[in-house]
Amino acid sequence: MHLLTAALAAFLVCATLMLVLRPVAVAVGLLDRPGGHKRHRGDIPVIGGIAIFLGAALAALTTEGLGQHGVMMLVTSTMLVGLGVVDDRFDLPASVRLMGHLTAAVLLVSGSGYQVTLLGDLFGFGALSLGLLAWPFTVVACIALVNAFNMLDGMDGLAGGVAVVAFVGVVALASGYGGSPEALLLASCMVGALSAFLLFNVPTSRNRSVRTFMGDAGSTLLGFVFAALSLGMVQSNQANINPVCILWLVPIPIFELFTSTTRRLLQRKSPLAADNSHFHHRLMAAGFSVRAIFFTYFTFTLLSVAVSVAACRTGVHESVMFGGFCALFALWMGFVAMAHRVIHYLPQGWRREHQTWT
Repeated sequence: MHLLTAALAAFLVCATLMLVLRPVAVAVGLLDRPGGHKRHRGDIPVIGGIAIFLGAALAALTTEGLGQHGVMMLVTSTMLVGLGVVDDRFDLPASVRLMGHLTAAVLLVSGSGYQVTLLGDLFGFGALSLGLLAWPFTVVACIALVNAFNMLDGMDGLAGGVAVVAFVGVVALASGYGGSPEALLLASCMVGALSAFLLFNVPTSRNRSVRTFMGDAGSTLLGFVFAALSLGMVQSNQANINPVCILWLVPIPIFELFTSTTRRLLQRKSPLAADNSHFHHRLMAAGFSVRAIFFTYFTFTLLSVAVSVAACRTGVHESVMFGGFCALFALWMGFVAMAHRVIHYLPQGWRREHQTWT
């Protein structure tokens, strides 16, 4: 019952801040203005990340069950959100952002003492141990998830919609095992705060007058918190969940990170360089409306999370889970490649030419 209360508190605090901070955003210039690859209408306040963080943090801090790892996560998240706000206002260089992400990841891993030491039996030949690579792998994994969600945040509802489903998956996984009260509490608070944010960001014409973006402060927060909670759940003295189960909670961000990084490296560009070739850009070019893309991302993630929870609770072998995840990647890539044909089966209102709002 206390988890439901915490989620409700996070929802109410976030929703209130989304309204209260709007005039502040206008006063200080914390706005996302259209132009270039940004096609929205009007100047949109970029306060979602601040509201989500404060809503979740205040709810967690006033609820019993927040341990040392949780406190360390909130402290390092504060630094990341602060960096994100500055970036949203002044557009920091990619190198500065990366250094901030690295610092936060190092502090989290060092302060909590948590590391990914085993990847599990991914290929059926025995568990893969990272050994001396455990610490650097864990730090890099945290940074990767931060940037994966950042890449996802390019269209209304995508990052928030995928994240809220992923955190519901964390709650479902953690509740099935003993020893992970922090993950349960913090994930519940994130679900509550994100639900409030989506009222102002989900793609619908009804919230146009209060449309709000989360900005880099929000997208980096989502990836970092998810990484921190996942890190706690794979510890042998905590929930001890197989790492491959975590992959299934956030399939699209991982696919996006892998394909975007590979594409940019092959083009001899920086992996952090922005472009217009993300999955949502390709779906839009094929004729999908923003609403259709949101529904696609949300539904795909929901189904993947359901498979993860069911498989982990029934003891499906890690090699089967990993093979299935690779097959899921192939399925997703095939869907994106065939999007120009799939568009003909969508309702007219979900096609870009019939979209009456942005």
